[in-house]
Order: sequence, then structure tokens, then C-alpha cells
Amino acid sequence: MEIKTIISYEMDQNCYLITKNGQGILIDPGLDTFKILKETEDISINYILLTHCHFDHLYSLNEIRGEKSVVGTKNCSFNMIRPEINLAAPDVLPKASCDIMMEDNGEMDFDGIKVKCINTPGHTNGSCCYLIENCLFSGDTLFLENVGRCDLPTGDFKELEKSIRNKIYTLDDDTVVYPGHGIETTVGHEKKYNGFVTE
Repeated sequence: MEIKTIISYEMDQNCYLITKNGQGILIDPGLDTFKILKETEDISINYILLTHCHFDHLYSLNEIRGEKSVVGTKNCSFNMIRPEINLAAPDVLPKASCDIMMEDNGEMDFDGIKVKCINTPGHTNGSCCYLIENCLFSGDTLFLENVGRCDLPTGDFKELEKSIRNKIYTLDDDTVVYPGHGIETTVGHEKKYNGFVTE
């Protein structure tokens, strides 16, 4: 399995391309549509996974969606087409909700890439992380020594704290965390050094 980070520098947002045996999935297609299309032009992609509904994580969705299936939680699917929640301008607002809604702890095989969905409400009520092998794609739930903001629609810090403690900090310490913004970290590092949610 290979992981490529496609960075949209305008908001330091990370889109992830995960490939295996010529197949790939995208996680959070952000603000740099041209770069995403360029990086994926020679890869077969049938699925786009969303960690949450905010516009900076699905800005390119309308451009690249085509026949691909969009995956997210039930609340993410509800929120993503509502600009009062996802803060999207009319030209960015997704034209449709998710095609596949994953349950908490649900597991699916996307073209040979096995993905576990872990619901982590807090940043939004529809936020989730995706666990692929020993890699956690955390969206805006957990960053390097930081956490996602909770002052936007459906955000709740108590829920965020609970999600991190009960869902993420229970993973193996060597689990690599790939956040929605910034550089990667590990679960073990965050348990020791994250001043917002300590172990």
C-alpha cells in the first residue's frame, strides 16, 4: 500500500491518495482540483471517502466525482449538502449526498483496500476517521499536538474529547495518524504530548 499526500496550500489541507495493486481511493478531495486530477490521472479510483462535511475537504468533489461512489457517515451525508453547516459557497456545494454510508466500526473492502470507519463526533457531528492497516486518517479530529476546532455548526468539544480518548487513544501507540491539516503524527505521541486531550 502506498500513501500520497496531496496538499492544498491555501488552507494547508491534506487530500490523501491510497493505492494498492493499481487501484486507489481518495480521502477528502480539497481545494486544489488541478493537482488532485493530475495525481490521479493514471490510477483507477472508484471511491472517495469523506472524513466530514466542511467545504475545504470536499471542494473538488463536484469536479472529480463522476461515476465514483462517495463514502461517509450518515450525518456527514446529511450535512454536506447544507451550506449553513458545511460553510460552502453555492458553486462548491456538493450536488448530491454520499452514495455509501458507513456505520461506526463498520468495515468495507474498496477495490482491495480494507477500510474501517471509526465515528469521532466533535469537530462536527458527522466526523469520522478511517483506519487502513496501521494508518488512521483523522480528518479534523486530531492533529499533531492539536485538535479540531469545535465552534462551527454541530461542533462540540466534550464530544471531541470523548472521541479522541475512547476511539483513537485506544489504538496501538504506533498507529500513524494522517490529519486533515499539517504533518502526520502517531497515537503514542499524541497521548503524551497533546495538551488539549491528555491520556
